[in-house]
Amino acid sequence: MEYRFNHLDRDYAIVIEKHDDGYMAIIDGKQYRIDEFRQYSNLLVFRLDGILHHIRYARHKETIHIAAAGEHYSFDSVKDQKTSRGTAVEKSDSVSSPMPGLVVKIPVEIGDHVIAGQTLAIVEAMKMQNELPAPRDGVVKRICFHEGEQVDALQVIVDLEETES
Repeated sequence: MEYRFNHLDRDYAIVIEKHDDGYMAIIDGKQYRIDEFRQYSNLLVFRLDGILHHIRYARHKETIHIAAAGEHYSFDSVKDQKTSRGTAVEKSDSVSSPMPGLVVKIPVEIGDHVIAGQTLAIVEAMKMQNELPAPRDGVVKRICFHEGEQVDALQVIVDLEETES
């Protein structure tokens, strides 16, 4: 699969290929071996060239926020005619805060059926309210914060599970 992102006005092409019992990531022509890949809600755990990494991510519209090793990065999806698949985390099972803020509204309850794009939470940061939409259709499985609570960047606010047919 190929993904394209923009970070600090520079485009990056990332190709992920299945190899043996792991994956190979090719980023701008440089190869990286990925083993022991696991995904939990908005957390990725994997070995990259033998080094264990824990990466938290959150998606807000077309921007992916990543926290790794105490640093924060924002990547914008780049769409072109060749790459129409979107991003690797497009069908996430959770909604996370893209920045530290105050949870001002959670208009859903556990067990609610939601559709992609429906607002699951509103977080206020720097006097602006950010509506956090459902990344896909599903059922609200867990609500991790209450209205009026502070949330840090990339913390999961609402978890979804698949809609039973």
